[in-house]
Amino acid sequence: MLNIRINSIKTLLLTLLMIVGISPVALCQPLNINTGFTAPVFNLLEDIIQLTFNRAGIDFRFRQQSGERSIALVARGIDDAECCRVPQAIVRDYPDLIQVPEVVYVARFSAFAKKPLPEIINFESLKPYSVATVSGWKILINNLQKVKPEVFHIMENEESMFKILQMERIDIATFGYLGGLEIISSLELNDIDVIDPPLATAPLYLYLNKKHEKLAPKIAKALKELKAEGKIDEIISSYENR
Repeated sequence: MLNIRINSIKTLLLTLLMIVGISPVALCQPLNINTGFTAPVFNLLEDIIQLTFNRAGIDFRFRQQSGERSIALVARGIDDAECCRVPQAIVRDYPDLIQVPEVVYVARFSAFAKKPLPEIINFESLKPYSVATVSGWKILINNLQKVKPEVFHIMENEESMFKILQMERIDIATFGYLGGLEIISSLELNDIDVIDPPLATAPLYLYLNKKHEKLAPKIAKALKELKAEGKIDEIISSYENR
């Protein structure tokens, strides 16, 4: 009789959680959130997610993975969320993933070259050059495949890409703005610099495995509140103005 009552109470609690939009799975264990970004964007996104999930009352773990592996693990349901992606590529390649409908960060994607810098104003400007980017960076890969530079490499590691740029085995490296500057600094590649303007800017969104679909509105609400309070802008400024 006691076991029946306990099971009834458990069933009632699970039902109530589903009604208010909280995944019981999320309460049992932290959500594993992957990102394909490296420092400093990794740290920026982690700070935003930390603040947002604290506000939403959701525990999580934030982990770096290679770009393709990061999103694939979430699509397969092995991990729970991916931070963060451009919507166009996700809609085409991973239509079952659930977008949290609030922009996390507007990223800049840039070209880098040895000085003196060539004049590059958009993707079309890259056509006569030997160009590289990194696997998993869909916005760069898709646009470069359309443009068809003279030589095009998709590499597995961003530091290797900048090293071969330094050795003049390629003309242009394409990567995220903040991440590229960090690599230039850490490897002391003083004769490489970023080319302005950026090749593209794109709003990045958090994506959930479909089993966590009911968490999306709760996370979006928390993020929107933090933006209204100016707290997200404070985090972004602390990285972009260094």
